Amino acid sequence: MRNNISKKVITLAVGMLLVGVSTSSAKPKKPSGGSVSGELLISKVFYNNMKDNEDKAFIMANYIELYNNCADTLDITGIYLGVADNTSTTSAQFSTAWTASNMAEDHSGCIALKQVFQIPTETTRLLSPGASLVICNSALNHTTTASNAADLSQADYEVKSQHKVYKDMHNDEVPELKLIWTNSETNTFLQFMSPGPFGLVLLAADTKLDTEDFYRGQTEGTKFKIVQAYKTIDAVDFVEHTVKTEPASSQKRIPDSYDAGFIATTSPGGNNGEALLRKTAFIASDGRKILFDTNNSSVDFVVTTDLSIRKYNDEVSGMSETTLVIPESGFTEVNFDKPFCGPKGVVFVHVNASNTASTTDLTYGEFPADSMLLIKGPWIAVGKPGSYTLSLSESQGVMRTRSSIINWADEDEKSVSQKDSMFYKFQNTKDNIGFQRVPAVEGAYNKATFSDGARLFIIVTNSIADKIAAANGAVNHNDLEFISWHGIKPEAIADGIETVNVKADGKQQVFDLQGRRVNSNPRHGLYIVGGKKVVF
Repeated sequence: MRNNISKKVITLAVGMLLVGVSTSSAKPKKPSGGSVSGELLISKVFYNNMKDNEDKAFIMANYIELYNNCADTLDITGIYLGVADNTSTTSAQFSTAWTASNMAEDHSGCIALKQVFQIPTETTRLLSPGASLVICNSALNHTTTASNAADLSQADYEVKSQHKVYKDMHNDEVPELKLIWTNSETNTFLQFMSPGPFGLVLLAADTKLDTEDFYRGQTEGTKFKIVQAYKTIDAVDFVEHTVKTEPASSQKRIPDSYDAGFIATTSPGGNNGEALLRKTAFIASDGRKILFDTNNSSVDFVVTTDLSIRKYNDEVSGMSETTLVIPESGFTEVNFDKPFCGPKGVVFVHVNASNTASTTDLTYGEFPADSMLLIKGPWIAVGKPGSYTLSLSESQGVMRTRSSIINWADEDEKSVSQKDSMFYKFQNTKDNIGFQRVPAVEGAYNKATFSDGARLFIIVTNSIADKIAAANGAVNHNDLEFISWHGIKPEAIADGIETVNVKADGKQQVFDLQGRRVNSNPRHGLYIVGGKKVVF
């Protein structure tokens, strides 16, 4: 299986001479902020404490796990972990808390943190696909004190707090997680806030930490770090199981766009030995587990009493099956209404038609079906002809994609003038794969002529088409009637070839603009194929 995403940017004027399928090791990816990141996740949190073997409260074994949920190696150097405000929910204090609703009123688009920690920046820290990172206050084997506790001696980072509770409970062989900021000199350890409410937030390494504020409505006392929510990589809201004065939704510390729900353990109070765990969305062919990520912790998490680190459920949640048929051409268009994954031998492609002044490119984003959960919507499936069983998931896809492929059926209510744009439908025959210009009817693209039902199409502005045409010796965009396919070919998938040289199809006669037959591979330019002008 290819773990690396093959993304090729091919100029429209380049012909069918070379199709590259890169399998070389890609540069590690740096997680960025945004509610659609879906790469680095807060995947397991044991925060609610437990009882030791003598039935006494025990807090040493709490921990947080982060998980690389994508098919790329992630560079997590400098990533921040923030603990959101946990002000009491009693009526007298709730109005001063930095809840999500209060933040919307006083600090729109922000999150208030009482602690900020950071992955050290002195050395680069990489996280492989499907790998976990364990963070704790005490990286020791706690099973001798509490039999149900986790052995944290192999944790990745430990907060080296000198607080009286933890100062003698550290593991010198485990690196330190840096405490960057705290709103109390005594709060130098990672506060898990049992039983809640509080929030955990992963923030991009370039997050600005220069804004602070006091309790809501106050001008002195304890301060909180105010950070921009759009820097959020992932976030989870924890609430109390029993709330006497406020509904659970009012306890939320995280904006809905980053966590539309909230989670809690099954019983009120602490010391119940329960952790919150992300569900498994599907399991890739190499055994790598893909976890739920709908940006809604009420959906994504389950309660567990298994406190073992780096362990996720083997049961797949919310999956159903469907059949994909790839015709003789090796290409077909799909438009699933749910996120999906599939077997080896199929690559799903989204195509983006760039319409900026500086480029005239089509971008082909290629994703092996068995490497990640892909977002619902229009795709082009490429593979050896035959039937394949694909899985559809109730979970939101972890790999969000940007594509200018549009499904005709989804757009037929629009009425956009075609006079300033050119529309190309995906053409899928054994001998001719690409995007065929669609003639307009009455000047509106929703009335363009389609002979075979709903199709996928892309839009290219006339000005960009003119540039492509001019680069190939044509007069204007009216000469650009067909855009050849430059993405991955079925034979590249079937044979496992890293680079495939594809010659022009010998069954089609190719002529130059002077009417002379071209007997070898056409050079880059404008030619006549089947009576139409085609860019190679």
